[in-house]
Amino acid sequence: MPPTAPAGPRPDISGAAKVYLRSAGYGAFVFEKMIDRVEGQPADGDVVAVIDKRGEFFGWGFYNSQSRIRLRMFSHAGPRPDDAAIARRISAAVALRRDMLKLDGRTDTYRLVHAEGDGLSGLVADRFGQYVVLEIFSLAMFRRLQAIQDAFIDAGLSVREFIVRADKDACRQDGFDLGRMHDSKQRDVTVSENGVKFQVDLKRGHKTGFFCDQRENRLAHCAFTPGNRVLDVCCYTGGFACYAAKLGRAAAVQAVDLDENAIEIAKHNATLNGANIEFKHADAFDFLRQSGAQGKKWDVVVVDPSKFVTRRDALEVGLRKYADLNRLASGVVSPGGLLLTCSCSGLVDQPTFIQTVGRAVRAAGRAARVINVTGAGPDHPVMSDTPQSAYLKAVWALME
Repeated sequence: MPPTAPAGPRPDISGAAKVYLRSAGYGAFVFEKMIDRVEGQPADGDVVAVIDKRGEFFGWGFYNSQSRIRLRMFSHAGPRPDDAAIARRISAAVALRRDMLKLDGRTDTYRLVHAEGDGLSGLVADRFGQYVVLEIFSLAMFRRLQAIQDAFIDAGLSVREFIVRADKDACRQDGFDLGRMHDSKQRDVTVSENGVKFQVDLKRGHKTGFFCDQRENRLAHCAFTPGNRVLDVCCYTGGFACYAAKLGRAAAVQAVDLDENAIEIAKHNATLNGANIEFKHADAFDFLRQSGAQGKKWDVVVVDPSKFVTRRDALEVGLRKYADLNRLASGVVSPGGLLLTCSCSGLVDQPTFIQTVGRAVRAAGRAARVINVTGAGPDHPVMSDTPQSAYLKAVWALME
């Protein structure tokens, strides 16, 4: 059954360009094939009125003729959104983190805006102390950067500097260029999370510089580490390893990553926390394969690789990578030990990832009991009609 038009009075759409749909659901994205025609001459990044195939008002969205995502929906009711409407959503997002979740009481780094989860598709914002890193995915948000920055200040944040970042593919897909905003000046800041300190490279680090999404999982895994040997595979800047060594009272911690810059920062993070961690610069697959051949075992193994599936046509190859990595990781977990394995690929849903891990465990000649499946922290909300934004999956399995 197709979506019905929202109840209530029809907004005034006179003077607005209109986009007529062939089909649509209530998710945040409307793709090119779902559009029937465009009435008027909207500039890319403009707000347009969206009309369903019955000719009824469906909502307001940001239009971009250059993008595979032709429309990023903003609302399905109410007046035409303007900068003030965006500011209200930013204010609500900040209030959620500070007033409801009360994150300031235990960390000075967290996600301020989580794109579709906060009704602001195309925008991610992370706080790192007095710095705010804005990651832009859409031309519409790029065009409104100054208003967005003003909104964070108006929401009560004390911001020393905004740092704007964008993935090259996002720029190419949506037709914008950061230009002079994308400078190479290095900016480092030290932040605290549950009493664990981390140096964050705000300009060269992956994504916004640090993965706030794993905060709750980093803390929870410490329940399994006291007195145990811990291996952090694809450790990046040492998040899980530093938690295990400082808060988790692990007997020994080893961490592995292929990124030399990340390893150097991870070593600095270990020093910041007075943590004794053995770091290894190596490819995760090669390290696990060699460790398995040598019969090495760890009581807790954390596997948190980068995104293996970036496009739908890469799904099969990405799933094979997840299967291979988890097969190798399963072989180095002590009997009765914990495998905590993660995927940040939004195109891999939770059941598929669990099945992939299960097949990998069997391929390693092992058996496992999944005791929990978790995701990102609550500062990464998921809108109910855009479930694909629940990208992070963390499977907790006890190995037989």
